[in-house]
Amino acid sequence: MYASPHPFTPPSGHRGTVACLRYLLAAALLVACAAHAQSVGLLSPLRALVPDPQCMELQVLGECTCGPLPCGLRVQRYVPVAFVETTRAPGDSLLGPLPLEGSPDLGTISSSSGARDNTSEAHVWLLPDLPLPGLGCLLCSVGSALQGVPAARDEPTTLLECGPTELAAQALAAGSRAAQAVGLPSLAYASEADLINWRTGCRDVLALGLSPGVPAPFDPGNFLGRWGPLRPRQMRDIGLPPVLHSAKTAVRAMSIARDQLGTFPYAVDVQGKLQQLYPSRSACFGVGQRPLPGEGDGQVPVRTSPDGRYGWIYWRRTSCCVGFDAARCLAANSVPVPGRR
Repeated sequence: MYASPHPFTPPSGHRGTVACLRYLLAAALLVACAAHAQSVGLLSPLRALVPDPQCMELQVLGECTCGPLPCGLRVQRYVPVAFVETTRAPGDSLLGPLPLEGSPDLGTISSSSGARDNTSEAHVWLLPDLPLPGLGCLLCSVGSALQGVPAARDEPTTLLECGPTELAAQALAAGSRAAQAVGLPSLAYASEADLINWRTGCRDVLALGLSPGVPAPFDPGNFLGRWGPLRPRQMRDIGLPPVLHSAKTAVRAMSIARDQLGTFPYAVDVQGKLQQLYPSRSACFGVGQRPLPGEGDGQVPVRTSPDGRYGWIYWRRTSCCVGFDAARCLAANSVPVPGRR
């Protein structure tokens, strides 16, 4: 089980980034993490969650109405809804020991910075629906992007071959309770709790009627833009650079959590954005976009991780109504307000 964290002390260097990331995602310590990061000169991971115009794409769509009368401004923007990490070894996490009972110790798996046959574990953490430092009048809550989730159910063949989804969901629920008890976010997916399916993609393989090792037939709806097929959703992908493999794996993990387990309450598709948070902060980019942000293109680039671990923020577009008094704040942030000067 997860052990209670030690009191926070100002970190430094590469290990300090991991320590600050862990505390970043503990909502009660968001502000403290930012202060410590600033005091030791770190590129604070917190900056990934404060107003970044390129990530937010903030727009004012028009006026909201309350009955027949206008009562505010309709704002559309992207909000950060989840932190997704991929790691090389079962049970490893950027946030500390994974809070799952009986997580299997299967040893290090074969993801590396040089190979194109990549495998990894994946964990999806839901960001809390709390005000984040610096957002101010630009805030639409994380909860405004919520969508209903399909009910998890097992087909007879997948139940026998892949194990019941109910057991995976129960393990995740217990892990979430343990995580939240020490101030960490809710755990929507951990591949260690979905062991057989994550290693084989068996639910998708059986649903699509595939033979082991045979790729899925071409289906435009199964493609993540220029990243290739989404299904079968599993840990392995061949031919992608490690950083792109990790990004695609993060999307596969969120998709399993939503479609198969019913534990991820946000849409997962090419309308979403990712932003690298570990090993360093990058510009946001669309799911399926290729090439990823790189050196020389005017954006903050993604980086290949020296330890094979990656962390990503997942952003979803939403809209909300803000008061007319927000117009001045919006104008100060160079956001045009239709019909207002």
